[in-house]
Amino acid sequence: MALNPPLIPGQGLPLPVHGELFILQRSEVRFEAEILGQTKRTYDHKGNLYLSTLRMVFVKDANDTANRGWFSLGPEHANDLIAYDIPLSLLRQERFNQPIFGCNNIEAICLPLPGTDGETHIKLSFYSGGVGTFLPLFFDLLNRNRHPSGTMDENFRTAVSSGQFMRAAYIDPNDPSMIFVSSQPATPQSNSLSRDDYYRLGPQAAVASPTVQPAPEPRAPVIIPTATPIHEERPAPSSSSSPSVPDGWTVVSPSK
Repeated sequence: MALNPPLIPGQGLPLPVHGELFILQRSEVRFEAEILGQTKRTYDHKGNLYLSTLRMVFVKDANDTANRGWFSLGPEHANDLIAYDIPLSLLRQERFNQPIFGCNNIEAICLPLPGTDGETHIKLSFYSGGVGTFLPLFFDLLNRNRHPSGTMDENFRTAVSSGQFMRAAYIDPNDPSMIFVSSQPATPQSNSLSRDDYYRLGPQAAVASPTVQPAPEPRAPVIIPTATPIHEERPAPSSSSSPSVPDGWTVVSPSK
């Protein structure tokens, strides 16, 4: 697990790791966690949960400021959580709870990634709808990430990227999860980590997100001088009754 993994600026989406594919997004999820490190911290927020071939990423709602402290151990911590990374291969003791009173939830212990000081007890509660679509995909990806090779099967990766895996998945009409069938919500960028660096260094090792270069100032218009017509001043017509004669004409008096 890791606190505040990098997000794509302006989008609030997790910065993908190279080779990572997102499977689904689930909204209205309550994330409760207790970090069991040297300094115990507790978190309690609502937001969106992203499930990928590598991890789950919880992204807090922008308008959620609560830190209710579901766990009683340890003091409450300041609201410094924006997102939380939960690598599937580091989950232990996971269990699905379906209480008579309350909503469906998943509890687990997540081992730490580099840069964190202890494992985390997490609880994910699904406040809206069922989990008939989410659960099978979650446990399938969990088992695949626990494969001894530590790498994702290439055939499976092809099935996910082409949309065949999601089309074959069971779709629960009561589960509001949004499945990414053929298009990804985000793609790796220049500062994305490889899978090996993600586990070896932690997600925070990604360099600062590239900033958007400011647009160049508009150039001042260039005025090209052109020949201007010369207006020749002409004497005002006389007030006599003589008709005005155009230039170049000759007045010939009629012979008597």
